[in-house]
Amino acid sequence: MSFLRMSVGTAVVLALATGAFADEIGYDALVARLSGQAIPNGAGIRIGQVEASVDGTNPLVYGPDQSASEFSGKAFFAQSGVPAVSWHANTVAQYMYSNVGSIAPGVNQLYLWEVNSFLTGTLKYGQGSTVAPALPVSTALKIYNHSWIGGFSGSTPTAADNEVLRRADFAMNRDDTLYAVGMNNGATAPTYPMMAMGFHGLSVGRMDGDHSHGDVPAGADGVGRMKPDIVAPANATSWSTAVVSSVAALLFQTAATDPSVSFNTNSDETTVVKAVMMAGARHRTGWTNNPATSGPSRGLTLKPLDAIYGVDVVNVDRSHRILTGGEHDGFATAASAPISPPAAWDFEAIPFGATRYWRIRSTQAIPELSVIATWNRTATTAVALPVMADMNLTLFRIDSAGTLISLEGDAGAAYFSGGNVASRSTVDNVEHLYVTGLAAGDYVIEAKRTGIATTAAPFAVAWIMAPMSGDLNQDGRVDGLDLAAVLSGWGGSTVGDVNGDGVVDGIDLAALLSNWG
Repeated sequence: MSFLRMSVGTAVVLALATGAFADEIGYDALVARLSGQAIPNGAGIRIGQVEASVDGTNPLVYGPDQSASEFSGKAFFAQSGVPAVSWHANTVAQYMYSNVGSIAPGVNQLYLWEVNSFLTGTLKYGQGSTVAPALPVSTALKIYNHSWIGGFSGSTPTAADNEVLRRADFAMNRDDTLYAVGMNNGATAPTYPMMAMGFHGLSVGRMDGDHSHGDVPAGADGVGRMKPDIVAPANATSWSTAVVSSVAALLFQTAATDPSVSFNTNSDETTVVKAVMMAGARHRTGWTNNPATSGPSRGLTLKPLDAIYGVDVVNVDRSHRILTGGEHDGFATAASAPISPPAAWDFEAIPFGATRYWRIRSTQAIPELSVIATWNRTATTAVALPVMADMNLTLFRIDSAGTLISLEGDAGAAYFSGGNVASRSTVDNVEHLYVTGLAAGDYVIEAKRTGIATTAAPFAVAWIMAPMSGDLNQDGRVDGLDLAAVLSGWGGSTVGDVNGDGVVDGIDLAALLSNWG
């Protein structure tokens, strides 16, 4: 078997937690919003770091420099023999859990694998259909970072590649774990089939778009699915993947410890965290999933993601807001669905042919609404071809009588200015609504189970509306809590800055009071 590691040059890590990257991924906004509260840092979350050796003759060159001061206080558990220092693994570690360069310095237990050892020793590749992947070495191990690329036959998918991906998806589904997987560097480079073509993980590209992208090719499971899923800032996909893993660590910690969700065992389901991360991504100008812009299909897309950037830039603040918004159950009828918060999520199993609805409301125009539904495929064995349910995601307007008003077609222009109100891919295990310029009113998100008839399929849905002016804590209300934030930040430049002009003053107070209640 042969593998190709990331083709990247040496790099000096940026001080992510205090540098420009922190602003790009919403960390600065998270810190400002949680001012005076505990800031998540990944404490209690364990990460697996899977690396290709940087020495073609020595497979043991796969670990970070454990003696470096930036990794002091961290425990490393080598799974593939005593590792020698790899500059690549060291840089990945700096972005992912360093005490000085990462947003997740609280992560202090790391499990290290060399990739061939991981495939054969953990996933049990090539050992027959009756042999399942090994159980996790720790139940607290939630994230596996794969900052490497490879394939059994270059960039052409083979049966061997598909076996690895099926085993990885089987393990993630069984163990409730999340793989963050790097794409290849270079916009015209081939997409290698391991591990970026998987269903259950997060395939990661670069914020500058200089990564392989496109549909999963013939020969692989799930031909036509879109990759990557999400992007992050860094000058190599290896480092971008580590950034995504660090964001996931903060969210898993929040799920385990934040009183708003820690009581709920669904909050740390990896399908939920994946949906929360994708829905919370920051869509930049130019992002598109190419919906029809006129005619009877206006607002409909059959391709849920941007062809280069996926859902776009990972954003820990927006994702944290969704996660702490809590779980809000979908209802079987739109008329019976109660008002849900502007940022929230749900996790449930939906039988074939069933529909679920969530109602959202805004008393003023909504600049943007982002909704994600995602689900896993299921298999009876680790190597059998898994079965995947299909879902459709649609946004409707709803009137006071509970009547649904379709937003598809040219008539929908009266209610939204851009984006898509329907996502109906037949091959992806994700659907995505991204709507801009949504008029004030009541709306319902509809998730409908379609496709082949299989057993009930667990899925996660997550959504976030841009907050109303004055809703500083983004709980869907402009009230005394928001007023207190303005008064406590008076004369400052962050907390209480309603209009975002860099100073908290009478203009912010007036904007808040104009939306009071």
